[in-house]
Amino acid sequence: MRARDRFAFGLSGLADNILGTFLGVHLFVFYTDVVGLDALYVSLGLTLALVWNALGDFFMGRLSDRTTLKAGRRRPYLLLGALPLGVAFILLLSPPAQLQGGALGLYFTVTLLFLFSMKTMVQVPALSLLPELAKGSEERTRLAAAREQLGNVGDLLGLLLPVLWLMVSGAMDEGASPSRVREGFGQAAWVIGGIATLAIFGAFLGTREDPTVKPATAMGAKDVLRALSGHRPFRALLGAAALGALALSFVQSMILYVLHHVMRETAPEVELMAFVINAVSAIASYPLWTRFAARVGKVTAFRVGLGISSIAFSSVFLVGPGDYLALALVMAFSGASNVGFWMLLHSLNADCADLDAARHGERREGLFAGFAALVKKLAIAGAAAGVGVGLTVIGYREGAAPSTEVVFRLQVLFAVPPTLLALGALWFFRSYDADDATGMEALAPAE
Repeated sequence: MRARDRFAFGLSGLADNILGTFLGVHLFVFYTDVVGLDALYVSLGLTLALVWNALGDFFMGRLSDRTTLKAGRRRPYLLLGALPLGVAFILLLSPPAQLQGGALGLYFTVTLLFLFSMKTMVQVPALSLLPELAKGSEERTRLAAAREQLGNVGDLLGLLLPVLWLMVSGAMDEGASPSRVREGFGQAAWVIGGIATLAIFGAFLGTREDPTVKPATAMGAKDVLRALSGHRPFRALLGAAALGALALSFVQSMILYVLHHVMRETAPEVELMAFVINAVSAIASYPLWTRFAARVGKVTAFRVGLGISSIAFSSVFLVGPGDYLALALVMAFSGASNVGFWMLLHSLNADCADLDAARHGERREGLFAGFAALVKKLAIAGAAAGVGVGLTVIGYREGAAPSTEVVFRLQVLFAVPPTLLALGALWFFRSYDADDATGMEALAPAE
């Protein structure tokens, strides 16, 4: 496979992550501390939208499996959803100034539902292309790595562009009014939404589908459940993915709270340093993870990735006011440690689709990609609910300086639940059958 083909496929990851990282890092803070919406409203809206998104992912996967358009089963949805995706993101970050309370919460939820519906339309078909575009095991790992590596570029953009835009526009100057900060976020949304739209168009133009692959036959609910529940490697992978995604999403939503209240840093330069180090460390680690997976096998490398991630979260107790070197080391370590999980997750899921095809005689990548996305989104919804509830339980109040006791509780909230979840994912994945994994890799032709 040519490098430009991997790049085109990777653009779908860039679009997904630039939006997802912005939402994960900035959305809570924007709506609670800038717009003034209660944290429980934000948690409720995120939970409802993510559950909707999760169910939509599953049905979108099955729909793309059965699509019979001349342009293919997957790619037409990229074309249809690219522009509405950017528009939905802009609307979400531009709430009318006159809305407050329940009306503002309703606007937040409706626009978030619209955005996640468009994300479903483009991302599930894009992920379903992976097994078809790359047949060999190592080539599949490289293709998944390309998507995740460009996804980390999207992470960097989603993290930094809002901060840079607010700095350039003067919204972060001392004494800047909340309305100016709000306006700055809305302007940044135009830039980020435009990048996401162009990236999806690029993925559409740069990928091709195999015209010989026939659409999958329709399946009833019982047949779907039987196909998924009877797939032992997929069950193990799914459980590990759900717990791992829950842990990482929870931490992502908490990062700015730690910087602002544990380190007592609101300087944009410190946030920029932390985010850049984290993303650059992740991007730089992909060649190492790719070689490591080729050397020890994807299954072992995935376990190592989960194990390292379980260590990273507790490092929040190593940072405090002025501990810039410790912050840099923690962000670098956490950035590199999470790569093994996300990169190999998609490659292993594609292997599961191959095994299913060998057993049943038809390609049903959308079924597996959609159901995996459903479970991951439910996990993210759980993280969104957990952050809002957790902040309320520990006594955090938006707009008020937290006490020393609340700051310690923030550290505990950041470290303990995600660490336990990551260890749980590692325990769940223990039932992933090595013989089945070997069989799946053997199904792919030699490179």
